[in-house]
Amino acid sequence: MNANDAPILDAALIAALRDDLEEAGWTVDALEEILSDRARAALAREQRLPALIELEGRDDPASVLTRLFVLGNVESEADLAAALPRLGGRGARALGLVAPAEEEGGAGAGLSALLDLRPYAATLGVTGVSDDTAGEVAWWIASDIPGSRAGGPLRPDHVLGVGGASTSLLEMTIRDRVDSALDMGCGCGIQAMHLTTHARRVVATDLSARACAFTRFNAALNGLDIEVREGSLFEPVAGEAFDLIVTNPPFVITPDSLRGARGLLEYRDGGMSRDGLIRAVVRSGPDHLVPGGILQLIGNWEIPAGRDPDAEWGLRLEEWFEGLAVDAWIVERDVLDPARYIEMWLQDADPMGAANEDAYRAWLADFDAAGVGGIGMGFMAIRRHASDEGAAVLRFDLGLAGARPRGADVAQTLRALRLPADLAPLRLERAEDVTEERHYVPGSPDPQVMILHQGSGLGRSIMVGTAVSAVVGASDGELEVGQIIAAVAMLTERDADEVRAEVDEPLRGLLRAGMLRIVED
Repeated sequence: MNANDAPILDAALIAALRDDLEEAGWTVDALEEILSDRARAALAREQRLPALIELEGRDDPASVLTRLFVLGNVESEADLAAALPRLGGRGARALGLVAPAEEEGGAGAGLSALLDLRPYAATLGVTGVSDDTAGEVAWWIASDIPGSRAGGPLRPDHVLGVGGASTSLLEMTIRDRVDSALDMGCGCGIQAMHLTTHARRVVATDLSARACAFTRFNAALNGLDIEVREGSLFEPVAGEAFDLIVTNPPFVITPDSLRGARGLLEYRDGGMSRDGLIRAVVRSGPDHLVPGGILQLIGNWEIPAGRDPDAEWGLRLEEWFEGLAVDAWIVERDVLDPARYIEMWLQDADPMGAANEDAYRAWLADFDAAGVGGIGMGFMAIRRHASDEGAAVLRFDLGLAGARPRGADVAQTLRALRLPADLAPLRLERAEDVTEERHYVPGSPDPQVMILHQGSGLGRSIMVGTAVSAVVGASDGELEVGQIIAAVAMLTERDADEVRAEVDEPLRGLLRAGMLRIVED
């Protein structure tokens, strides 16, 4: 590898590697063929032994590549040359992919992988993209060897592969076609790679030189055009604005007393006090959006002690949005007490070791001194106002019953944050997956409880009244809301204004939830 221990950007060698991987048929489908469900499930838990047992003695290219780059097994140079005939062992060493095993402390001849390389696939159509961008992608992703195979604490500039947070952000990203997109804090580059499927120009930035190197390598390996720049937060794109910004920033809230200590990681430990890094992204991000542009991010934030984590968690966050010409949807998916939060991230830094008691003590004392009662974990979607739209409209949601929003859900919610004062002229259409549950008292002809269920999307269940149920049932995109309300009022022998007042706020909630959508002319 180079001085930064990152893969080398050599166009000819990378092209040879790509041709070899294609010829080997080393894809996600191939992994499903050569590994059992049990072995793949174990790998998802970062347990490699079941897969190693199943692949022992196999010499087909997919098995050799999987053992070497995914499972961390030592392989002979002859087997690697057979699996990668154009690149060969010499080319793999020149790219910084492998090294002689004895240099890594192993015994005997053979090659060890210096990084993790594996097939990746995603179906864009299931993550909420519009029809004209739906499709499947099949790539290879290089990253640092995960902690479960590293055998000790991760290096400070460790570059993650595609983890749970990355996948969540990928699914939540709005996939409309845009002119320009930015991936801030690109890591291995997976967000930027997905952005190339629906953005004409993609820029990726990261404070870490190694992360930038991995992103450049992955872009070249997969034939993608991504402009990579090194620097902190929005500094590399000063003066520029984008249609879409996505970021999975280093959001872990680490005390100042531990900064610079071994175990702090660039990919997760931000360089600002408390939750100041996420605040900085919220405050400065809109300056880098075109009018109507959207910023989507994952983050952590502090909840002061004494506040109800279910009802008052958003009070501090409201201050972050003061004076900004934006609308925003903020979702807290989980909240941890400080001790659980510390334990989770100490384990993340050294998954094979015990928690560092000195670091634990300092971290806990820092949270206690700051009066932190809990740490919220979730995501934000922020839309810059397209014109003079007045004060920010903010919506805070808690939990979402475990559902993970798709890009289409995020887009729908942002649109529904700013609805007209009068819904009567709108034509609404009920989502196809909405069903209704009714509960009756025995012998009664009228239901006592009615609940609308959402089969996909956010998976919400919302209790409604008879008038709302009737309006939703008639919302097929043909009639205006005012016309449906008039018909419901006539059938129930009620005043139309009374029905309108009853259904107005519930309809707005159903629009925000994606159970109803506005039919455009």
